[in-house]
Amino acid sequence: HRTKELLREHKIPTAAVFHTFDSLGDLENINWETIPVPFVIKPASGSAGKGILVITDKNPKKLEWKNSDGEKLTDEDLSLHIGNILEGEFSTWGSTHKAIIEEMIPSHPELLKYSFKGTPDIRIIIFNNVPVMAMARIPTKASSGKANLDQGAIGLGIDMATGITTYGVNGKSGIITHFPGTKKKVAGIPIPQWNKLLETAVMASEAAGYVFMGADLFIHPTKGPMIVELNGFPGLSIQLCNKAGLKRRLERVSGLE
Repeated sequence: HRTKELLREHKIPTAAVFHTFDSLGDLENINWETIPVPFVIKPASGSAGKGILVITDKNPKKLEWKNSDGEKLTDEDLSLHIGNILEGEFSTWGSTHKAIIEEMIPSHPELLKYSFKGTPDIRIIIFNNVPVMAMARIPTKASSGKANLDQGAIGLGIDMATGITTYGVNGKSGIITHFPGTKKKVAGIPIPQWNKLLETAVMASEAAGYVFMGADLFIHPTKGPMIVELNGFPGLSIQLCNKAGLKRRLERVSGLE
């Protein structure tokens, strides 16, 4: 949540936060009917996409919502999920457990055609204010519509100069050349608004004061690139889907003024 406030201060586009929860007592202050659909419930400091609940629809006649898997949920179910987050079920070790509800950013139509249900995201690694490596993460059926490689999403390496995809990795089965069960190649997909994505990621790293970090971005169909979150410890899968090691790239921009 602090990241979101920092980004807003620097006028860097990010998802709107509708509500934050620091303790179970905060659940008494929530009126679920007032939260604009679609929205996302997530841990403030989660990892590997755990604990993220995407609500896509609301029944106008009663207290009933639909999640991205098409399951029906009541306000009690939503509050229970917040409770589980606050009790630390999904959080990274040692972090304080908080929950946030934020706007769900719809997928850019150019990427939506490759994705199962969820919104694809772009991770860009920034070092010394230079974007050095990037990948697109595409939700699949195996990952239940989440852009998370640990859960079976697809990672696509991206050529930094052109913004065009190069190689693919399936979180579960390794290197791939085509999207599972289709004849669509993973290489040669131009990522929309590539220069703007790079610019937004660099601005975010400057604002946050990180020397090395991963910026995760969505591409909103009308608002353009928006920061989802900033990661101090981006994983290694980005090297696999680029068939390139990070170390050499980091050495090349080390010490650049």
